[in-house]
Amino acid sequence: MQATSVGVNAGVARSAAFERFAGVGGIVTGVSSVLYAVFFLLVMGALHDYLPSILLAIGGLAATAVLVALHARVRSADATFAAWALALGFIGQMGAAIHGVYGLAGVIDKAPAGGVGSTAPNPVDPAGFLAFGVVGISLFVFSWLIVRSGQLPRGLGYLGYVLAVLLVALFLGALLTNDTKSPFVLVPGGLASLIATPIWNIWLGVHFLRSASR
Repeated sequence: MQATSVGVNAGVARSAAFERFAGVGGIVTGVSSVLYAVFFLLVMGALHDYLPSILLAIGGLAATAVLVALHARVRSADATFAAWALALGFIGQMGAAIHGVYGLAGVIDKAPAGGVGSTAPNPVDPAGFLAFGVVGISLFVFSWLIVRSGQLPRGLGYLGYVLAVLLVALFLGALLTNDTKSPFVLVPGGLASLIATPIWNIWLGVHFLRSASR
């Protein structure tokens, strides 16, 4: 019978199939983050209207698989904090996905109030509270668990701290300025979307894929 796990963490077998799935999800999330920033910041026209919302929704959904696999890796360090981080991250990423679909629906209906790029508050995720603020808190806790558990490269944990701070700063900038062109939004948003988020997710994705193939 073929083995269905890739190891044991705190006495619980990890699914090789799910780690492969999460690995692909991490790469998809990282790539979608870069493309989101490119089409949101640098491209005008129909692509600017549609693609950022689509990419935000895809990235949010794909990231949920990464969080589940990450939880399985680090829960040996502190199961309760790991569960809390997973709950926050899952809610936050689903908030990001909903934010993206809401923006897409607004563009299709030609009434983009509250959508991606709009200054009107999104009723589901105002100022990116879920997509940026809650996800940032989740990543901070996960990063602490990564460093503490030794189950993943420590550098990944330190990068996670940086990404968490950028995401929370992005939420605060959006909340306090309500201006997508403010430097308090563009600077942390650009650094997170173009650099930290892609590296974090692709690094995790590649790690999960390699682990599952052993």
